[in-house]
Amino acid sequence: MKAPGERTPQSAEARRHSRMGSGLYAHVVETLGQEIVDGRLAVGELIYAESLSERFGISRSVVRESVRTLSSMGLLEARPQVGTRVLAIENWDLLNPQIIAWRGRGRHAATQQRELLEVRLGVEPVAARLAAERMSDDAAQALLTAALQMRTAQETDDGTLFFDADALFHRLLLEGAGNRVMEQFAGTIGAVLHSRTHLAETRLVKAAVDLHVDLAQALVDRDADRADRLSTQLVAQTLDELAGQGA
Repeated sequence: MKAPGERTPQSAEARRHSRMGSGLYAHVVETLGQEIVDGRLAVGELIYAESLSERFGISRSVVRESVRTLSSMGLLEARPQVGTRVLAIENWDLLNPQIIAWRGRGRHAATQQRELLEVRLGVEPVAARLAAERMSDDAAQALLTAALQMRTAQETDDGTLFFDADALFHRLLLEGAGNRVMEQFAGTIGAVLHSRTHLAETRLVKAAVDLHVDLAQALVDRDADRADRLSTQLVAQTLDELAGQGA
């Protein structure tokens, strides 16, 4: 099991995402991806390399790399002699952190939150039970520290600190399960939590913070049954709140 903060080797996809932080390539991927997710580029619409080169003032090589990235996410399909076609949501990689970020800024943000919370309800309680048995003492203490940072952020109404600490909390929880598949889900959960900042209804709720702290303490105490129960309660409570907002 990795120590808290230890990095795993980057996959090819992760390395590609790391290049999206700056430059023309990043701008093209970000702009086109958001337009597709928002529906501003309609399903079935054809887009052409020449048009993209003119629109963004970029070379054909940047266009090709951008199209490859968006195609790998299921947003585009390139066909020889036809062009590049915009695909429907059924083809999208909906667990891709970048797509989660784009959807989180669009009109379907609340729907995405509900869908992903339902997935989390099936994953995180199991991860919490496993983490109570497997995670290191240092990782458990780091998770408790993250929960206490959430409490500080809630008391001071510091949204940035709150969501950063929340994302760290759930990453440590999933990594602590000692399950490689669950560990890879940590990036998805982080994107989900950060995308909540785009929901106008989001509030820094004290009851949710208290549940995080209690869950962290259960992990420190190695109480698997309590960790499972509190994790279920935490996600279910968030689902109830979202339903109350009409999502």
